[in-house]
Amino acid sequence: MSTVDTLRKHCSSLCAEREKNLQSTLSEYFESAFIGKHKPFRAIIGNKRCKPIPIYRDFAFSIQESYGFKLVWPNFSEETLRKELSNLGFIITENKISISVPSHKKGEKPTFAQEWVKKINHSYSVYCANEKKLAEELYPDVINKLHSTPAENIITYDGYTLFQNFRYERSISRKCATFIRRLMVRDGIKECFENGEYKGMMVLKHTPN
Repeated sequence: MSTVDTLRKHCSSLCAEREKNLQSTLSEYFESAFIGKHKPFRAIIGNKRCKPIPIYRDFAFSIQESYGFKLVWPNFSEETLRKELSNLGFIITENKISISVPSHKKGEKPTFAQEWVKKINHSYSVYCANEKKLAEELYPDVINKLHSTPAENIITYDGYTLFQNFRYERSISRKCATFIRRLMVRDGIKECFENGEYKGMMVLKHTPN
C-alpha cells in the first residue's frame, strides 16, 4: 500500500525523469534546428551579434498544442521549466521563452548549454570549411563557363565586359555560392544589377588591388 512517503518518492522520481527528458528534448532540437540545418549558435552573452533565440516558437506545452510538428516540453509548469533551463546554463529572456548562453570561462566546467554551443559551432565551422574547399574546387569551372559563353551574349563596355544573364547551373549551397562570389570579387568579377534586376556577370578590365 502506498504511503505519503512513497508518494513523495514517486513525485521526486517523476521530476528526475522529466529533467532527463528535458535534456533529451533539447538535444533533439539543437541537432535538428542547428546542426542539421548548418546554422551557428550566435546567442552568446558578450557576442556583438547576440540575439536571444525564440525557442518558444518550436515547442509546445502539450501534445494537443503541438500541431504535429512542434517538440513538446516535459510536463513541467512554465515556472519550473524556466528554472530547469536555468539549471542547464541557459539565460531566459522575455515573457515568452527565448534563450541565450553565457560564454564559457576558461577553467570552469561547461554547462549543458555551453557544451551544445561548442558542438553546434564546431559543426558549423567544419561545414563552412568544407563548403569553402568545394567553392575553390568549382571556381575554375565557373571561369570556364564564363569563357565558353556565346559571343552574342557578351557586351563590351568601357572598363568591363558583361556576360548577359550568366548562370552557373550546378546545384550548390548558399554558403558555397557565397564563397564563390568572394573569389570572383577578389578577381574583379561581379554580379550586375539594374533597378534591382539581374543583368549578368561583369568582368572588370583590371583585377582590383
